[in-house]
Amino acid sequence: MRHISLTLLLTLLLTGFGLTACENLGTTPPAEVQHAVTETVIRKSPNDDRRYAVLTLPNQLQAVLVSDPSVEVTAVSMGVGVGSYQDPAAHPGLAHYLEHMLFLGTEKYPEPNSFQKFVDQNAGIWNAFTAADHTNYFFQLNADKIDQALDYFSDYFKKPTFDPQYSNKERNAVHSEWSSGRSQDNWIMYRLNGITANPEHPAAQFNVGNLETLTDKPDSRLQDALLAFYDRYYSANNMKLTIVGRQSLDELKALTEKHFASIPNKNIQPPVVTTPGITPAQMGKTIHYQSLKDTKQLLVEFPITDNSDQWRLKPNEFINNLITSEEDGTLGEVLRRDGLANAVYGYVVPDNYGPDGFLRVIVEMTDKGMKQRDKIVASVFAYIDLIKQQGVEERYFKELKAMREKDFASQAKAQPVQQAIELSRQQFDYPVEHLLDANYVFERFDETAIRQVLEQLQPQRSRIWYVSKTEKADQTIPFYEGRYAIRATTAAEFARWEKLGETMQFKLPPENQLFSDATAEIVAAVYDHPTLIMEQPGAEVWLMHAQHYREDKAMLDLNLNVNFALDSARNIVLASLLNDVFALQTTTLRDRAGRAGLDITIDLTPEKSQMIRITGYSSQQPSLFTNLIDHFAQLKINEQDFSQVLDRYRLERINARKAAPTQQLFKHMWRLLYVANWTDEELLAAANQLTRADLVAYHRRVLQENLLRGYAFGNLTEETVKAIAGYAVEQFNSQRLPQERFMLPMITPNPQVAINFREAIDQTDNALLSGVIGTEKSVEQHAQLMLLNSVFSNEFFTQLRTNEQMGYTVGSAPINVDDYPMFVLYVQSTNTELPAIKDRMDRFRQAFFTQLQALDEATLEQMKQAEIAQLTQKPTDFTSEAREHLYDFKFGHLDFARKEKLVAALSKTTKADILQTYETLLLQQQGMPVLIQLKGTHFINSAFVKKP
Repeated sequence: MRHISLTLLLTLLLTGFGLTACENLGTTPPAEVQHAVTETVIRKSPNDDRRYAVLTLPNQLQAVLVSDPSVEVTAVSMGVGVGSYQDPAAHPGLAHYLEHMLFLGTEKYPEPNSFQKFVDQNAGIWNAFTAADHTNYFFQLNADKIDQALDYFSDYFKKPTFDPQYSNKERNAVHSEWSSGRSQDNWIMYRLNGITANPEHPAAQFNVGNLETLTDKPDSRLQDALLAFYDRYYSANNMKLTIVGRQSLDELKALTEKHFASIPNKNIQPPVVTTPGITPAQMGKTIHYQSLKDTKQLLVEFPITDNSDQWRLKPNEFINNLITSEEDGTLGEVLRRDGLANAVYGYVVPDNYGPDGFLRVIVEMTDKGMKQRDKIVASVFAYIDLIKQQGVEERYFKELKAMREKDFASQAKAQPVQQAIELSRQQFDYPVEHLLDANYVFERFDETAIRQVLEQLQPQRSRIWYVSKTEKADQTIPFYEGRYAIRATTAAEFARWEKLGETMQFKLPPENQLFSDATAEIVAAVYDHPTLIMEQPGAEVWLMHAQHYREDKAMLDLNLNVNFALDSARNIVLASLLNDVFALQTTTLRDRAGRAGLDITIDLTPEKSQMIRITGYSSQQPSLFTNLIDHFAQLKINEQDFSQVLDRYRLERINARKAAPTQQLFKHMWRLLYVANWTDEELLAAANQLTRADLVAYHRRVLQENLLRGYAFGNLTEETVKAIAGYAVEQFNSQRLPQERFMLPMITPNPQVAINFREAIDQTDNALLSGVIGTEKSVEQHAQLMLLNSVFSNEFFTQLRTNEQMGYTVGSAPINVDDYPMFVLYVQSTNTELPAIKDRMDRFRQAFFTQLQALDEATLEQMKQAEIAQLTQKPTDFTSEAREHLYDFKFGHLDFARKEKLVAALSKTTKADILQTYETLLLQQQGMPVLIQLKGTHFINSAFVKKP
C-alpha cells in the first residue's frame, strides 16, 4: 500500500512472505461482550514502564493491549493468519490483491480511502503488507482520535464491500507494484528461491500478482475467488490484534470490546503448511543467478528441519553467533584479510517453508574472491566443520545468554507502530507470556539440540548460489527479469572443496573482552540542554545529559570537520574511500563491540567529513574511542584494502541506476539541492583516476586541516567527554577554529532559474517529481505546508492512484531545504507518459484550491494539535532522546531550537496562512521550480516534459 517510511516497510517485508490450506467449519455469531477479563502476565524488561494485558474476546480474537501514558499516539495492528502461501492455483497473488481491496470501503463507510483520509488528517500513518503466512494491517494516529479510527478500521473485518467497480483499479495497483519490483534483484532472488524449491510447495507459485494472474479464469471468477478467500480465512479466531497507546488498560479493553467483539468467528482451523520446501531432490544443487545489478555474491544454504519449538534453547542462535563472528581467525576475518570478501554474514529462518527452512552464509565477494570461489566455499565448509569439532561448548552459550540478558534488562521501548506490528506477528509464534522476551530467553545449554542442527549442515545437502552479472544462465524467470541456471553439484566439486579445506586454518572466537554484566554508576544530570563544554582552537564539543532515560548508556559523536571534501568530485570519492578503509580495518572491533551492546558507527557527515559515533553502554566508551582515534590517526592504507574499497565504490555508482525509479527521483532531488552536485557518472570517472597514493595524501590532509566537532549525550561526565575530545585533538592535530566550521552548502533558491533534470533510466517505469522551493527562509511556511499535506496527500493519492490508476507510487511531501520551504508531488507509473503525468499534477493542483478553501477551522485545529502532539511527545527510548538534537548539531543549528520553532509556527498557523502559501507557492509558482523526470524503458520513444 503506502504512507510509511521506506526503511520500516523494507524491514517488514524482510520478515518474510510465507504459508497454505484451511477449511471453513461454519460461522458462530458474536457472543455477548464480557467486561471481566483476566490479565496474563507478559514478561517484560525492568526498563520497560509500559503496562501490558492480553485478552481473548468471546469471538476468540486474541488482543494484546499496551498502555504507555507518555506517548501522544495510538498504534493498531491486526494480523490475519493467512498469506500468499494460501493463494489458489487459479489466482496467484490473491491474498495480496485482497489486502488492497479491503481498504476500499465497508458497508458503514463506503467511501474509498475514507479511513486513510481520517488518519492523514490526524498526523498518522497507515499501511498493510502480505507475507507468506500472514497479512498485516496497521495504522497510527493522534491518540485522541482512536475511537473513531477503530470504528473505521474494525469494519474492514466485519463488512467490507469489495466493490467490483474498484477491481480493475486495484488489479492495476497490484500490477504496478509487481512491475516496480520485477527488475529488482532482491525480489527476483526471492522468486528464484521458490522456483528452485519443491514444485509441490506453495513457495513455487508466483505470489505478488499482476493483470495476468488476477483475472477471470474459465472455472473461477476473480470476484468469486476473492469473496471465498475472505470468507474462508478472515475469521476472528485467525486474527491477532495489538493496540499500543496512552490510554489506560481499562480504556483499551473497552475500545477493543466495543469495536472488535462483533467480528464474525467462523471457527476455522488456522492454515498450516505441511509440504516440505526443500526435499532431497532439491539438495546438492548449484544455482547461478545472472544479476541485473553488478553484484558479486556467494550463498551457501543448508536446508534444516523446523525447530522453532526449541526457541527457549536457541540452537540456531548459538551456531549463527559462531559463524558470523569477525574475531581474528574466524571465517569472516580470514576471508576479508585474504582480500576475498567485503563482508560475511548469515541468518537462520527455520520455518521459511513451514515444516522446514534454512541456514544461510552469505559472502559479498571482491574481484579477487570472484576468481577464488572454490576457496570461499571450502572455507565455509571447513569453518562449520571446526564448529562441529570444537565449538559446541557451554562457555559460548553462557556468554551469549549473559549478553542477551543484559540487553533485555536495558531493552529500549519500541516506537508504538513498530511494537504493534511486531506483537501481532509474535502472537502467531510464541506463548503470550513470552511475546517480549522470546528472543532473549536462553533456558539452558542443550548440546543435543545444537548438534541436531549441525548434523544437517553437510556439504552434500547444501545449495550453493553464485550471484553475479557474469553468471552463465539460460533459463528465464517467470514474471521477472534476469536469468538463472540450476544443476547438480558434482562429486568432483565436493571432493575439491574437501581437499582445499584440509589445508585451512581457522580459529573460533575468544571470550568477548568488551562485555561486562556490571552496570556503570549513573552520572549527575548537570546539563538539560546541549551545552558547549569545550571551545578552543581545534575543537568544539557539546554535552547534554538524559532527562527521561537516565541509564547506563551514552552516545558520543566525533566529527573531523574539513572544508575541502566537497571541492571536487575527486575529493568526494576520496572521502568515501577513506571512510571505507577505516570501516574495513575496524570490522573486528566493531563486531566485538556490537555483540557487547556498543554500536560503533563509521560514516561520513553531510559535508563528507569523517565521523565516529559510539552508542551504548558507557563504561567501555573511553577505551574504545582511544582505540578508534589511534587507528584513524595512524591509518595504514595498503594496496589490497585500497583496491577492495575502490571496487566496491565503483559498483555502488554503477548499480545506482538499477534502484527503483522513486528512489532515484529523490536521490537526484537531494543531489541537485546541494551546491556540490556531481553525478554518479562524474564520480565514477573521478574514481577511475585515483591511486593509493592519492588516498594516503588525502588522509594526511584531513589530519592537517580539521576541526574536531563533538556531541555527547547521556551517561558521561564533562571530564570524561573533555578527556576523549582532548585526546582526539592531540592525535588528529586538530587546529582550525570553531568559527571556521564548514557545514553542507545548499543552493539559494532563485525563481529565475529552474532545477530541470531529465534522464532515461534502466528501469521499466516512468517517474516524475514536480515541486517548488520558496525563496525566503521560513519555518512558518514549512509548518503551513506540513498542515496542507495532511489534507492534500490523501486526496492526491485517492484521485491519481485509486481512481485513475496513474501509478502505484503517488505522493506529496513538504521538505525543509535549509529552512527554505519546499513542496513536491511525485508519481511512478507503468502506464502513463511523462507529459501526461505532469499535466495531471498541474490540473490537480489547480482544482484542489477550491477544496482547500472549504477546509473548516475545526479540522485545521485538529490537524495542528495532532502534529504538535507528535513533535512534543516524550522520546520512547534512550536512542531517540539522544538523537533529538543531532540534526541541529550536524547542520550547524547551534541554538538547538528547531523543534520549538516548528511547534510555535504550527500553533499560530491560520487557514488564511495556508491559503496564501498555497496560492503563491503552488498555484502562482512564486519560487524556484523543480522538475525531475526519469524515463523508463517501456517509454523510450516518448517525450520528456519541456519545462517545469
